[in-house]
Amino acid sequence: MIGSNWNAEIQAAAAFDADRFTICVGELEYDDPFTAIISYDGRFSQPWSRTDVKREIVDISYMEVEAADGPIPVALSNEGDVYVLKNEEVERSKIPGAGVLSDDAEGFGAVHTLVIDGDNQYVVGDGRQLYRRESLGTWQRLSADKFREDGYEAEHFGKAISLGGSLLIEGFQRPYSAPNAAQLDPKSWENVSPEQFLKMMKEQRSERVSRPRIQRVYHYLDGSFSRLSLPEDCMIRGLYRDPEQRIWLLGVGGLIMQGTIEGGFEKVGFHGDKETLFSAAWYRSELFVATDDSLRRFDGHKLSIVKPKLRSAAINRNVPAPLKIQSFENTLIYFDRKHGACRWDGLSWDWYEIPPSLLQREFRGLPARQ
Repeated sequence: MIGSNWNAEIQAAAAFDADRFTICVGELEYDDPFTAIISYDGRFSQPWSRTDVKREIVDISYMEVEAADGPIPVALSNEGDVYVLKNEEVERSKIPGAGVLSDDAEGFGAVHTLVIDGDNQYVVGDGRQLYRRESLGTWQRLSADKFREDGYEAEHFGKAISLGGSLLIEGFQRPYSAPNAAQLDPKSWENVSPEQFLKMMKEQRSERVSRPRIQRVYHYLDGSFSRLSLPEDCMIRGLYRDPEQRIWLLGVGGLIMQGTIEGGFEKVGFHGDKETLFSAAWYRSELFVATDDSLRRFDGHKLSIVKPKLRSAAINRNVPAPLKIQSFENTLIYFDRKHGACRWDGLSWDWYEIPPSLLQREFRGLPARQ
């Protein structure tokens, strides 16, 4: 991030309101996982705190706990570790069987998304993994499946959101070409030239490309999954429910779909929009969306750039790297992978000044919150 000699980015972020948020800063190092969980609470004169964990954090949210004084951050690692940051202390739990490299991993794969739904916490991931626990209780597996259809990987769950008592879950399957017996025999590679190897890789890639990626969306309620109808050519990157309970699906190629569980979804975006959309927030009666390199507003037909643009001396060549947006009354909170967090009041952008010491891997501490 800017202001740091540590080559890390914000991997996950969440705000509880305009004065409280948490960012998870790390770099994707599978042999040395490490994340700095940095929290901001504007109610204090010294608002910052940091907790380090030796895992890759992939999602974070806030939950209400009776024993705590206000909302507390809950962080999820790709291996199924769940960290509850309560009163500057950390409580860790492990989802049994989740993950890739964990000692108890059962081969279903990584997990990706944490959803808070009232007193319940849900986690979804590869291999149709779905877990739940109530408050700070024991994790229960609700779903997991390694089954592969011919020519495809196992189905993976990616994004998920709460619908207030049920879940909306995005799932997908990628094409897969299994190696044959000869390819698994080390002796068969001894006399293969680089040219032959490249030819084999191109043939396998061509075989995979000939099969389409399968995109699905499910409604999960009371232990059952209902598959919702979608256009065949969509590729989803984000899910959002606005204050009026309308559901939005965002994705590749300017994809914007709106609909309901009962009535299905329809494309409402403009065919000329080609951006990848992955996060949304309802702000002042408009839908704002984060794209690969900017923020845009959607007027019901097409996208337009939010003005004034996100320009700052902190942004490399004035090219943002959006991660997530959230809205609270008259404030829009923006998280940028490389440059931190800022808020917008509809007229100007105000960047939070993160102390440089918080952005170094070797952290020496800060004064206690006052």
